[in-house]
Amino acid sequence: MQLPDTVTPRMRALVSRWRAESADDRQLVNRALQFFRNEPFHYTLNPPLLETNPVDQFLFDSRRGFCEHYATSFTLLMRLAGIPARVVTGYQGGERNPLGNYLIVRQSDAHAWSEVWLEQSGWTRIDPTAAVAPERIERTFEFDLQENTAPGSPVIFSAGDHDLLNRLAKQFGLGLDAANASWHRWILGYSSQQQQRLLQLLGFGSLSAFKLALTMVLAVAALAPLLILLMRWRDRDRPDPVQRDYGKFCRRLARKGIARLAHEGPQDFARRVIRQRPDLQRPVSAIIDLYIALRYGAEDDPEQQRRLRQLVRNFRA
Repeated sequence: MQLPDTVTPRMRALVSRWRAESADDRQLVNRALQFFRNEPFHYTLNPPLLETNPVDQFLFDSRRGFCEHYATSFTLLMRLAGIPARVVTGYQGGERNPLGNYLIVRQSDAHAWSEVWLEQSGWTRIDPTAAVAPERIERTFEFDLQENTAPGSPVIFSAGDHDLLNRLAKQFGLGLDAANASWHRWILGYSSQQQQRLLQLLGFGSLSAFKLALTMVLAVAALAPLLILLMRWRDRDRPDPVQRDYGKFCRRLARKGIARLAHEGPQDFARRVIRQRPDLQRPVSAIIDLYIALRYGAEDDPEQQRRLRQLVRNFRA
């Protein structure tokens, strides 16, 4: 129930209003979740820098952050209301590897949430991030795989792709991960006697430790080019949705006699289009400005990508 010295008057006023509107602690918790749901909070992995009073600035000014921002601020508000609360960190989600029947948990699955003490319930898990970005919480294995196909994602596999090479690349990657997991489980995690018995079953019983290590290195070196080839082939055909919509926009103008030159950037192209067709100034400027923001911005914005797609779809030259 400790509170920091950074509690501000507007934080106290907010909690006092919730307490006056709530008959018990459970209602106050729901009132706080409504606050995160109804106010213009955004979930982002690139929040602005909060310097003087991070919790106060997050709650009332920036309202942009990731799970730790929401869990920390929610927990502080609950303590301010007199409700025992704590921050819990761990992992949420993951990808099941059917080849080894185990769960692959990455650092990107790290998550933070809150627990509050409620009468007759004890410690109860509350995830304020879910009130702002439900897709961050309600994920299935299939959703995770789809999410990892976004441009710039470090994951090398795509889900729902019907291309044979994509499926081969995914299966190959899962196979390597399963082999690595088995190696750690059955070799590195076992005693020297158990390791030797297993190696004898695999036909490597007569190899010295040095020769066995050399064999493993050569095997990995032989398989690596195949994996790189599959990755490059997959990346070659994967469309960038923003670039695809921009290309469609350029082709529509080309059919009307205004083709984009090979050396022409989006802004130069837009200025030339507007000089030739002043009546298109508004739609062309809107499309080009949004394309530049998405193409060269710091983070992907699915909502703005859908808006660009709609603008291009409605564009008539």
